[in-house]
Amino acid sequence: MNKVLYVSFLLLLAGISFAQPKDILVNWECNMEIEILSGRFTPGDTVAARGDFNGWGRYDLVPNPIDPNFYVSETPYTVTNASVGDTIIRGYKFFYTPNSWEGGDNRIYILTQADYDNGEATVSRAFNDGTLETVTNQATQVLFTVDCNGAVSAINNQPFTAINTVHMAGGTPPLQWPDLGWPDAQIDRMIPMFDDGTNGDPTAGDKIFSAIVTFPAYTIFQIQYKYGINYGDAANNQGGNDNENAIGANHVINLFALAWYCRVDNTFGTMGTHTFTTDVNEIPGSTPSAYALEQNFPNPFNPGTTINFSIPAEGTINFSIPAEGFVTLDVYNSIGQKVASLVNETKTAGSYTVGFDASDLTSGIYFYKISSGNFTETKKMILLK
Repeated sequence: MNKVLYVSFLLLLAGISFAQPKDILVNWECNMEIEILSGRFTPGDTVAARGDFNGWGRYDLVPNPIDPNFYVSETPYTVTNASVGDTIIRGYKFFYTPNSWEGGDNRIYILTQADYDNGEATVSRAFNDGTLETVTNQATQVLFTVDCNGAVSAINNQPFTAINTVHMAGGTPPLQWPDLGWPDAQIDRMIPMFDDGTNGDPTAGDKIFSAIVTFPAYTIFQIQYKYGINYGDAANNQGGNDNENAIGANHVINLFALAWYCRVDNTFGTMGTHTFTTDVNEIPGSTPSAYALEQNFPNPFNPGTTINFSIPAEGTINFSIPAEGFVTLDVYNSIGQKVASLVNETKTAGSYTVGFDASDLTSGIYFYKISSGNFTETKKMILLK
């Protein structure tokens, strides 16, 4: 008995009591500042809390008259018979019209001691948990590719007999999720992929579909998305439009503050988090007269930077140096270990730009070195996290 009294005394000192469950009023507050800055959300459109608590219907919020960046509930939602430590909201997301949902997993809210004592809780977050530290600084183009060779429908586990179209959906604008069930009529919410040698697709007819998606400035880093084969084509979609994987099983990429162009290569049905593929892009209209390796920009950087280099046109330089040939561009740490290979292929004459994502590296001094024929050059860059 003494032990029980002693433990009870300690719990009381910690502010925890064996109180009876009681009703709790729940208020909602969504910070829309990042969405407003980005231009994705127009003040006056509808913001809502949606989740298990209301059958995923709309629990509309209104602008706070003191700070219009915040959208709040006019009347509280009541949770009955709640105790400290209970998950009083088991799954929810914020939403705004016409069809913008938060990305990531459904959120929860756990009742605190202070909530219990006040008889009232406030579920308060920024939309998509966005802050100026967790969104991109500028518009970012992402080239998505998905290999559909041998693709199998997740609905009936059978291979697709024909792959006529591929579309992608997601939770980050301009990507959108269709409503539950992926209705045929909502194909306009999907982004079409291409396998005809256009719109970012390098090779026609190889069953590798491509699409270039531009995410605006202030886009949250984590992006979830999914593909659908033969959307709206009941004869060929193998039982439904949402046919890549199970509900909630998505592809995930993570942008970074300075991202401006990235590429990710997917295989249909292989979900999870993907790293970016290094992609080298030619700068159109350039005819360089000499080899060049430019200083990366920005520098210092965190975690992405861009490197430009040039391969000269034939006849503009000493012919002992090839005007076209095999090019390597590698990154080394301060003790000479190679940490990344950015270019390792034959390049024609022209000026090129390549992105370098150092998300997996630690802060420090790095060196990047280009080699082509008899030409080599090395420059220093600083990763500052």
